[in-house]
Amino acid sequence: MMQKLPLVEGPSGDIPKIKARFGIKSSFDFVFFGPTGKDRYVPDTKLLEDCGLVSEGSVLLADNVICPGAPEYLKYVRNSPRYESRYYKSNLEYTKVEDGLEKSVFLG
Repeated sequence: MMQKLPLVEGPSGDIPKIKARFGIKSSFDFVFFGPTGKDRYVPDTKLLEDCGLVSEGSVLLADNVICPGAPEYLKYVRNSPRYESRYYKSNLEYTKVEDGLEKSVFLG
């Protein structure tokens, strides 16, 4: 029987309080960044790392990394030996403008 895990949603400023508030005793399996706050992707990723909320195998999925863009985030996860990242090309909603998702797996 699979264990039901909580879905945690909220502003990034709450990251340090998340473990206590939701009784989380381990790391997140999956973190989704988007659709707003592109300037928070890198600081939030570092905060998740510092708080021990990502561990080997945790998946970070960042939306809209091309349009409007999150170049600092792409630079961070693509150049860090702690992540294996892959870009998934798509289009911005209702347009032919390129956009995409960046899937990054935390390696530890």
